[in-house]
Amino acid sequence: MAHTFLLSATMNHPSSKYLLFRSKKLLAFCCFFGVLVSPNLNALPILQPQKQAPQQLQFDLMLVGGGIKTCSSMSPENCKINTAFSPTAKRDIRYDFSPLWLERALAHPSLEMLTQAQQTNLRNASLAAEKYPALIPLNELKQKIGKFDPALLNSLDDKTYFALLDLLEGQQQADGSSKQEQVILDASRSSQTIELYRLFVQQALKKRQQRQPTAQRPLIAIVTASARDPFESAHFYLSVFEQAGAEVIWLPIDAALQKGIATGECNMLPLFRQQLQGNIDKQRLYPAKTQRQHDYCDNPNTLYKFLEQMDGLFLNGGDQSLTLKAWLTPEGQPSDALTLVKKRFAQQQIVIGGTSAGTAVMTQNNMITGGTSEGALTFGTYAAKAPSERCELNNCDGAIPATAVTYRPEGGLGFFPFGILDTHFTERDRQLRLLILAANTGTETAFGIDENTALLVDTKSQKLTVSGQHGVWVIEQVKQKTAHSFHSQINAISHYLTKGSVLTMDKEGNKIAELTIRKTAVTATSNSPQVTKPVVNNFTQWVKSACLDEEQNQVMVNKARLTIKPLLNDSCQLAQGAVGYQSINLVLEMQ
Repeated sequence: MAHTFLLSATMNHPSSKYLLFRSKKLLAFCCFFGVLVSPNLNALPILQPQKQAPQQLQFDLMLVGGGIKTCSSMSPENCKINTAFSPTAKRDIRYDFSPLWLERALAHPSLEMLTQAQQTNLRNASLAAEKYPALIPLNELKQKIGKFDPALLNSLDDKTYFALLDLLEGQQQADGSSKQEQVILDASRSSQTIELYRLFVQQALKKRQQRQPTAQRPLIAIVTASARDPFESAHFYLSVFEQAGAEVIWLPIDAALQKGIATGECNMLPLFRQQLQGNIDKQRLYPAKTQRQHDYCDNPNTLYKFLEQMDGLFLNGGDQSLTLKAWLTPEGQPSDALTLVKKRFAQQQIVIGGTSAGTAVMTQNNMITGGTSEGALTFGTYAAKAPSERCELNNCDGAIPATAVTYRPEGGLGFFPFGILDTHFTERDRQLRLLILAANTGTETAFGIDENTALLVDTKSQKLTVSGQHGVWVIEQVKQKTAHSFHSQINAISHYLTKGSVLTMDKEGNKIAELTIRKTAVTATSNSPQVTKPVVNNFTQWVKSACLDEEQNQVMVNKARLTIKPLLNDSCQLAQGAVGYQSINLVLEMQ
């Protein structure tokens, strides 16, 4: 639970004029209630707290850090107790591993790279699995194959691995149709999740009412091209935004559709999907959705009509490189669809949102595409295509190490001009990967957004507001230089901003001109998969130590030295394991 004993303050950056509260009584009061503050008791006079008026949020971009905790039949852990779903609701993706269905898959040209030994092991595993239910979840499929060849699946390249899964995927319904994921938004345990969806819908309605003052519901378009299988998640987003109060349409925009429109070869869409999106056999599972894509290919003006009518556009999570390709021509130029959307966005007629990859793709320059903090420290950054995510588990051979940070210098869709964007931030301990990438690309400002948290961007005023459950990590004044006894030294100022905090960019959009800080501590939890490498996933704890000691904290990270120093007497807010901070100086020295 967030604590607000430290109230809102405004900092006119960089002059750093704060509303401060200082007294020994306050320190005793906070500690009595489990709140630990690190003030300089003799620094400034005590001022009376000022209540912050409720904000009337205005924004054109909603950038969510992923991890939205929506209650659905496929994510019951996000639901309130005793939430019940329809018996026909989709609980997971299931696979038909019967001998007959396996032979159908093995006959497909996309599996021609399987060796005879691999095919034999698959057949033996299928025969042994006959006594089990016809449709099994992925973990069971892996177990059954692994009993005959533990290395088989991990040895496959992405093309063959995903082709096998797509060809084995079952339809789950007696009539041959696919089950649909059921969403119950109001049953979500996280109130912040519900708030984020409704906030987006409300902003879309404001856009609609600019043209139709009496409108009651906005039209929101959903594009799910970030996913390798964009058809599978369409129903989820249709449901969640409808329940949040909008009219919703799913647009089957992806790289395959763009190539179909460009070439006029709409009958080749299944092949284009295989080549560009990496999926196979989707017309069997989603006949209506694939037909809609074919219809839009034949008549793209229908697609453009909806883009003209929509009040909001939301992009899903997955792979930002796929998201980007969905809006570019085969030659890598802005498509007619993207040009239309950018025109309406520039005129502030629509609100655009994204989560995870749908957020990362919004940046104007240096779109991050992969890597970890450890990889950034060990291998550096590469302006190149990211290795497969499966390489982090399978130790693929390649020119770029699996955990190295990769990025696209040309950026993404270009809607966010204020710096690099990163997502799943504290949860995956991405502070050092973002810091190093910003330094290596000469980017002065960068933003790391936590899960179930949003950065709301008003493009006209250039105000950025934090909303949601956790916080947004901001680094500014990032500089890199050669250091004595180290190969390089990176200097930056960092802030961890919680709900209600607002920052304003300068006219050029390169620097922070002003910070209005909501001094609230929130729980910032790391769920990093790097649990066996604690040396790189203690950033939040390192900051806490510096705050508690009221002095700099110096730690060794691999062969690098990181110095963390609070610059202001009230830089830190700590409360029962929660954290919030502003103006923390970072110095990273690397050999």
